[in-house]
Amino acid sequence: MLTQEDIRKNLEKQKVIKDKVDIARSRVAKDFFQVNELELKLGEPLPKYWHWFFCWETAEDKLLGLDGHIKPGNNIIPDTGFPRRMWGGSEINFFAPLLIGMEITRVITLESINYKKGNSGDFCVIEIKNELKNNDTTLLIERQSLVYLPKRLGFDQRVHKPHKKRSESCLNRKYTENQLFKYSALTMNSHRIHYDVDYCKTVEYYPSLVVHGPLLAQNLIDAAEQKFEGGLQFFKYRALNPVFVSDEFSINTSDTGEFWVTDKSGVLSMSAVAS
Repeated sequence: MLTQEDIRKNLEKQKVIKDKVDIARSRVAKDFFQVNELELKLGEPLPKYWHWFFCWETAEDKLLGLDGHIKPGNNIIPDTGFPRRMWGGSEINFFAPLLIGMEITRVITLESINYKKGNSGDFCVIEIKNELKNNDTTLLIERQSLVYLPKRLGFDQRVHKPHKKRSESCLNRKYTENQLFKYSALTMNSHRIHYDVDYCKTVEYYPSLVVHGPLLAQNLIDAAEQKFEGGLQFFKYRALNPVFVSDEFSINTSDTGEFWVTDKSGVLSMSAVAS
């Protein structure tokens, strides 16, 4: 575990990544999400939350951990003593859209490191701020919660009872292995829980491949953007339980600004609020 002095030394560390919003990745995303109305031309605005397709954080294979992510200590995230990483959720403020052809800069800042104790034991939450800019204009700020957990000895969902909240509208969807692979490639996400079924079952003890948290969030953000008629400015979500490949899940909306995903059993997988 990190000492308080170690934590203090690591806070406010930054990494800067520059990129260009190119037509090639925009085309792949358009086909993946079937956004037929998107015109692939310079200056065309992209849908919200597509920023993860640009400004990838990459590293040589020797800097990766067993799970496929950059091993803590090989980037601005220190080794907390816990080997398992999970995307816990995000809080996003949208200010201006990404435009095809735009030069962008991603500034990653480590904002907090907190050790906590839960029902299943100790864990650590690291808060990362991702600021996306075009020159001096801030396009969006996303604060991302990364949860680091002890080695797992088995799998058990945190919530077993079906979610009872009433939905104003509901859309059912599921993702195939091929789609998970494409999304991993589109986001340059090498976490093995999304493509290596043997790793899932023998190391993380999941029953199958796991659908990406940001991919589930994208479905909710698209629903919120439609609900607010293109005026979505704030979105905050929390990942609660996994959804697995080929399993049907539901995207739920309400008039109160609440959005959520439930799995095939009706268990709450992701909750969100938007405005």
